[in-house]
Amino acid sequence: MLIAHITDSHIEIPEIDEAGRLNDFERVIDHIKQQEIRPDLLVHTGDISHCDHAREYAFAKSAMDKAGLPVAVIPGNKDSRELLAQAFSTPLPFAQKSLEMGGWTLLFLDTLHTGSNLGDYCDERINWLEGQLSQARNPVAIFMHHPSFIMSNNPYPFQFIDQAPADRFNNLVCGFDNVKGIFCGHAHRNTIGAVGHIAGMTLTAMSLDRRKGTYDDKFDGKPIYQLIELNDDGGFQTTLQAAG
Repeated sequence: MLIAHITDSHIEIPEIDEAGRLNDFERVIDHIKQQEIRPDLLVHTGDISHCDHAREYAFAKSAMDKAGLPVAVIPGNKDSRELLAQAFSTPLPFAQKSLEMGGWTLLFLDTLHTGSNLGDYCDERINWLEGQLSQARNPVAIFMHHPSFIMSNNPYPFQFIDQAPADRFNNLVCGFDNVKGIFCGHAHRNTIGAVGHIAGMTLTAMSLDRRKGTYDDKFDGKPIYQLIELNDDGGFQTTLQAAG
């Protein structure tokens, strides 16, 4: 199974001078459409909007629909659960769901804390996740905006509201051997980490003006997204794509 992963588009309408975020989004979707092997799913891991306006979600949905793929979205700290639900029919009160695809269980988590830019994971969300993991018989991939792990190459390595909810989340997922990867946004740079035996990573911001970190010259002036290949044996590979 092949997943196209995008994150941190920070759509802002009207757009600030020369930000180029609308164009970056459209370039990425056009590049995904041109992939020789068609992805099975398009995932956005949050901060879809920048100012939390309905028209920003409407633009994002219209752009993503043009990919002609099933779509899954989760909220970032800039997003509104209510407006996300209006645009993408995500669940309330928390935008969490499970998909069974290609012999994998895909879990899309809501780490939004309404009073902070940092992540959180309350008891209600933990109970939902525990139920999903207890039922899963396939390899599991988790998608969330805020990483619960320490990011080794980030000047701000910890991005949860405090240690307790991160520990609660990490201790839960570590109890399941079939959880294989945790894919996040939020950091605006590519980072790596781990939750016990589980590989963790963040993908850089799709919008060029929000991107941090250093990248190969082939990515200069080109928005980045990621292809995630989930294998039948429970392994996976990721490759960064430059949307030319």
